[in-house]
Amino acid sequence: MEVTSKEQKRAELLLQSQHIGLHQIKSFSFMKRYHQIPRKSNLVAKDKYGPGILTLHLKDGKEKAIYLPPFRHPSSVIRYLVSQEIPFDNYSPRERAVAEIPTETYRRPSLYMFWFFVLFLMFLILGYYSISGNVWWGFIPAIISFALSLFFISMLMTRFCYLTLDNDDLIIHSVGRTIRYPYQNLRKVNFDFAREQNFTHVMELLDNDYRYRLFYIGRVSRKKLNEIAGHLQQAGVDATCSLNDNKRFFQDTHISH
Repeated sequence: MEVTSKEQKRAELLLQSQHIGLHQIKSFSFMKRYHQIPRKSNLVAKDKYGPGILTLHLKDGKEKAIYLPPFRHPSSVIRYLVSQEIPFDNYSPRERAVAEIPTETYRRPSLYMFWFFVLFLMFLILGYYSISGNVWWGFIPAIISFALSLFFISMLMTRFCYLTLDNDDLIIHSVGRTIRYPYQNLRKVNFDFAREQNFTHVMELLDNDYRYRLFYIGRVSRKKLNEIAGHLQQAGVDATCSLNDNKRFFQDTHISH
């Protein structure tokens, strides 16, 4: 696989920032939680969870776990590692196991979504009344209100997705858009808790070109994520569910049954 010079530069800069050379890497894992073995000097293990976890397995036996949020260009890093023939440890290609997958939509009501919609309307109306007033300084609260309304509408469009599975595609729905991924174009899918507690859980996926996408699926019940992962596996996708569906978020100490 060929990568662009920009992708190569991004990946090399990341490795340099971690003081790791390409020749030191034995293999890597991606979209998989990292469990740190406690040391004698520090018995508290700091596990890494959530989206975009890259673990580099080094030839000297050490491991380096790195968070790759979207602004750190995870697609470029993974594509570069694969192009250099570094083994992808936790990717297991699958064949489709069933002829027919029934169409089902996974969607639940969301109080957070309702609350964000109320805040969007409130700041939009507040901005309108501020700018329509007769006082000269009204543009200041108007700008602030409009900026906040834009923030809340962007949250509505990106943080409250739900899913549909049919015989051929994984379909992601959000406010104002629908994205369709044919199963044959997907390499890997993983579900986990979001690191932002309010948005509960996420779906991360890797397509056939090793391009990474992250979706916040707050309108999908966490109790259904193992079921969705099972259907994706039957469709020939390497799908995993990393979270404990009896917990509301990663640090939750109350386990529901």
